[in-house]
Amino acid sequence: MAVSTQTMHFREEKAAQLVQMANLLETYVGGNLNTGPIHKAAGQLRDENKIPLLKGGIVNPDVWGYDIEDFEIPLETLKHVKPSTITKGSVFLNLKIRANVNAWDDMNDPFLELNFKVDVKGVGEKVYHFGFHIDRHDLTATSAEPHPVYHIQYNINPTNSAEFDYGSIMYIDTPRLLHFPLDFILGVGFLTSNFFPTAFSILAEERGFVKLNNHYQEKIWKPYYHTLANHWKPFHQADVTWNPTSDICPILL
Repeated sequence: MAVSTQTMHFREEKAAQLVQMANLLETYVGGNLNTGPIHKAAGQLRDENKIPLLKGGIVNPDVWGYDIEDFEIPLETLKHVKPSTITKGSVFLNLKIRANVNAWDDMNDPFLELNFKVDVKGVGEKVYHFGFHIDRHDLTATSAEPHPVYHIQYNINPTNSAEFDYGSIMYIDTPRLLHFPLDFILGVGFLTSNFFPTAFSILAEERGFVKLNNHYQEKIWKPYYHTLANHWKPFHQADVTWNPTSDICPILL
């Protein structure tokens, strides 16, 4: 099953944007940041023999996507960490995206599948873990609970350890909190602003970072929020007085 020239052009463009983000991180953040997982994902997009599989093994040559494996940034926000013995840590991202190239320019859901999985590891007297993931719900699946199509769920045992000490913690699948979708480009802003704010402050001043974010916000967040706003018809832009938007979403560059 061949991938069309048009689709490969699209995939090449997305690969170049991932590499651009890797270069921004290498240039302005530096340190021991490993951008290898980003370059590997770009290679997946550039491989014309690789068509990302959908759930159930479905193959569609118009589907694009990539996997990010164990992308790591430092855990800088330790001011209010518990237990207080934690002195350093790291944040690990594993990301899977599947999407149809024909939906990218529509005011519609840009993704078919999304899993944005984060494991936060803290080191003190022992190693501690905290995790969460942002999912795209399979709308064809039945469930007893309402599922926002994109939602965040927390995982207190992200390593799935059979010997995890839950103590007095109660864990259930709900609530599934409404959350905007994230790809890797937007995910960098999300992760750094929350866990590595020094890096976010530096990147937010760089024109290339802002330009990349503006493009992906236009393609991913704009249809998401415009669709929500459209629930209250008619929607009059002039009636909106809640400003600035940066108060609502600080990473909206």
